[in-house]
Amino acid sequence: MSQCLNPDCLHINPDGSQFCQKCGSKLRLAERYYAKSILGQGGFGRTFLAVDDFKPSKPPCVIKQFLPQAQGTATLEKAAQLFDQEAQRLELLGKHSQIPELLAYFTADNRQYLIQEFIEGETLQQELDNQGAFTENQIISLLKDLLPVLDFVHQNQVIHRDIKPENIIRRASDNKLVLVDFGASKQVQRTSMSVTGTVIGSAAYCAPEQAMGKPQYGSDLYSLGVTCLYLLTQVSPSNLYDPLELQWVWREHLNDNQLSEKLGKILDRLVETVFNKRYQSVAEVWEDLRRYYGKSP
Repeated sequence: MSQCLNPDCLHINPDGSQFCQKCGSKLRLAERYYAKSILGQGGFGRTFLAVDDFKPSKPPCVIKQFLPQAQGTATLEKAAQLFDQEAQRLELLGKHSQIPELLAYFTADNRQYLIQEFIEGETLQQELDNQGAFTENQIISLLKDLLPVLDFVHQNQVIHRDIKPENIIRRASDNKLVLVDFGASKQVQRTSMSVTGTVIGSAAYCAPEQAMGKPQYGSDLYSLGVTCLYLLTQVSPSNLYDPLELQWVWREHLNDNQLSEKLGKILDRLVETVFNKRYQSVAEVWEDLRRYYGKSP
């Protein structure tokens, strides 16, 4: 089956069709990619599971179509700029084995398209829904697996800005965690760390300074920490923080999930709302993991 990419149609067509039977739009993008089904939709675009028809094995890939929901010329220009930046980020970062590779970026029918590697597996959100709350060992394993990826991202002067369970996929082929969706990521210029910018990210996982438009590398560590708290408790992050007492109350929601004091200390420092008291780098988190758990935490 082939899915029409026309946003006003999206008709499902039989295999072998060159044009949509409903609206007449060409089905093969750049004479190469066929959309099979919709994977998801966000504020800036729609993603499709697709097939690369140029390769003999017809491997799966992902088509991301720029389709902003926002209105107004300035807002649309900003959205287009962010989509373009996502392509640049993926080209820069996709060399890492745990970040999807950028396969192509082009304009067709006056729309921007980004083609990237398809990662087969479950998101951590799906894993949580299917298997229940994570254990301490699973959280330690998550940190061990993701921290080097995040370090690579930061070493390339990029802040992801949207780390959450839906954007982390456990790859089916090797059980490695893959960090996806760099649509909100920000390339850091030397002068930009102190300049207030656009507020982007998922509110429940967003560090206070990021919510004020001033994301830092430590903002990603905060989001990673909140992700861990959510996976441990299965409780929305907004219910794990008491705004009246200005403190996290996540331990009250552990139920029977046993957690050591040493992991608790690491998580507390990851989600510290006062920026200067939080871990400032991946290296600092690794240092505590090694101190508490030995060379191989």
